Amino acid sequence: MNCYRCEDEELVLAPLWPAERKDYSAAGVVLRQCLNCGLEQNHIGDDEPLEPTKAALVAPSHTR
Repeated sequence: MNCYRCEDEELVLAPLWPAERKDYSAAGVVLRQCLNCGLEQNHIGDDEPLEPTKAALVAPSHTR
């Protein structure tokens, strides 16, 4: 999968607040962040290797 802005391939799970963990898994999307430009983007479908519920559980916690 590539970043929508810079097309870099370094996308990691974005940090989530507790409410976002529920919201994103309920919506069926995985939130990823580009390590190159910082863009956060929703991922669903064939190119996303994680199920949304699993991604919400293992994503880092937002600290600010």
